[in-house]
Amino acid sequence: MGHGKMSWESLLETQAPAECFLKAALFTTYDRADERFVVEHLLPLFLKLGHEHDGESAERQYFLLELDRRLQEIHDRIVIVSSTAREEPRASDDRNERPGATYDWIWRSIRHLTVGSARKAVQHSKLWLLHWGSADEDTDEYLEIVISSANLTRPAFQSQLQAGWRACIALQPQRSENRLAKWGVLPAFLEELGKSAGEPQRVRAFTELLARVECPKDTTFLASVPGIYSRKELHRRPWGAAGLARIVPAGKSMTTISVISPYVGWWTLSSLRRWCAEAGGSPNRLELVWIDKDHAWTKYWCLPRSTAELLMKSKGSIRRYTNESGERVGFHEEHRAEDPRWCHAKLYHLRRGNSRRLLVTSANFSTAAWGNEGRKGVCVIENFELGVCIPVGPDDWPFDNLECFENPNDIATVAVVPSQSSNLIAWANATWDGKTIRIDCRCAQVSALSGELRAGSHRVPVKTWRQIPGSSVSTAKVAYTGSWEPPFAMDLKCRNEHISVPIFDERSQGEREMTLPPEVDAELAQLLRDQLLFEQYGGRIALEDPDTDIPDADGGLADGEIEGADDKNGSTSRSHDSYVVPSFELARQHFEIVNNWAARLEKSSGANSEAWEREWLRRDGELLLDAFKRKFKADGIKNSSIALPSRLAAEELAVRLKYFPEA
Repeated sequence: MGHGKMSWESLLETQAPAECFLKAALFTTYDRADERFVVEHLLPLFLKLGHEHDGESAERQYFLLELDRRLQEIHDRIVIVSSTAREEPRASDDRNERPGATYDWIWRSIRHLTVGSARKAVQHSKLWLLHWGSADEDTDEYLEIVISSANLTRPAFQSQLQAGWRACIALQPQRSENRLAKWGVLPAFLEELGKSAGEPQRVRAFTELLARVECPKDTTFLASVPGIYSRKELHRRPWGAAGLARIVPAGKSMTTISVISPYVGWWTLSSLRRWCAEAGGSPNRLELVWIDKDHAWTKYWCLPRSTAELLMKSKGSIRRYTNESGERVGFHEEHRAEDPRWCHAKLYHLRRGNSRRLLVTSANFSTAAWGNEGRKGVCVIENFELGVCIPVGPDDWPFDNLECFENPNDIATVAVVPSQSSNLIAWANATWDGKTIRIDCRCAQVSALSGELRAGSHRVPVKTWRQIPGSSVSTAKVAYTGSWEPPFAMDLKCRNEHISVPIFDERSQGEREMTLPPEVDAELAQLLRDQLLFEQYGGRIALEDPDTDIPDADGGLADGEIEGADDKNGSTSRSHDSYVVPSFELARQHFEIVNNWAARLEKSSGANSEAWEREWLRRDGELLLDAFKRKFKADGIKNSSIALPSRLAAEELAVRLKYFPEA
């Protein structure tokens, strides 16, 4: 869904122009992101990788090195914020705690943050902010925004139906406070999210991007931020249910609200009345779309029996998610009835007269998400939630004509709602500068807190914790000057609770480059990296095992393997003159790589480019120079004639680097 147009499509796509490249990204998710999903599905799409994770032999290693290279290029510019507390019951298709542990190494370059650095908080929003750059100075940069119900896990995309909203908007050269104000509560939500994660500066960069794009017309954002609020505070900043008044259709009649939410919390009559009143309605104008007790989704959906009884007692409607024939109702005309996925979407349809609006959100129908007001008018919100509301037409809500349950015993309910755990270790963050690992955490019982560094087979215990003055956070430092070895994490334990904290790599770029992803053959790594670098700037790459002479895709030998070159015994199968044409062709290929690098450098002088991009291009030039030198040496062993183009390319690069334009 985007700009009010309903569609049936995959969330795993982008609306950014094909020539754009990812410069930065912010993702929020509930549980810790599934590394396997991130590496094998999310990152290949947005980083536009050219190799396959499930390829054989060398192709697999090319994929890992290409991914590592792209992550190093935008090191510390991808941020993923999650929560460890759980509100919803864990579904049976999502029970693997760490299904992607073999990819733990990505957290060296991706900031993995959790909320709760100052107080208890649950991160339940599902937001993607993607900053797309352009190599062409005349082409716009873009900010792509996705708000949905999807977590960063494989089940979320393979076995669940989600709802989402997407917009891809051209960035203006200059920021504007007026533009920023039009985004409503979204900038303030990002600020609070960053504070709770203990890294506000990491998130503010994305808030600044909002100041450079126009908010889509007729779009209103709704958000929840954990905290305790007075009515006066909620009037100034309408978190949770207080924001409903800003999205209801205009008019004087009562609002009818239809809800689809796989998790419904425990409500009282007073809290339900207050929630409905914020939206200009009442409990008897509330409709909940739900399933019967024999439905296949009963192991995923949760409705307390007491809440179902309350809805029916207050004259609200619980509508059966089937048509007259007992078949499931499609969410869209392209939705197949036999679709095996279960619905994880959270949708709120508001109707007043002929006006209709649809809220696409991460918020379940619970007081944890929307807030619970006590007797003194103080509202308690537990979760970070985010939604977007847009106008829709009468045909965009397919559940208007569902029948109500006649027999309450047919409704799928549970007697007890799983309680949200209260973690002893509420928040943690770890970094490494090559000499010292710093670990910060907020723990309810510091006296019972222990920690241990895991670096491959090495184990280094945390000896002393120190309380940060004026804070509930404790900190410790562990000396470590060894190499990065998987798994590289800080294990924290408090009584019977245990968490593993990824360690972000803050070493210099040169030191990080020396660290290889697991599975990559160290003896072949340099050759593979050189070939990937040539490929990035227009060269060819061998797709088979790099230590064998394999024909390339065009039927010829891999770049540099000229037919008739000297064999190991020094014999030659063709005359020296026969190398003239191949040498010219190799020179053309090599100089095309140099020229492509130079063209990228020239385009990086535009206003849209940042200092880190130019610095990375300089480093690429240095790496290309070294790669051509190695190629010259390797080709010279076979035949000096085919080695000359590599030497000439290296000399040309050396000159260009000498006069590298400074910013």
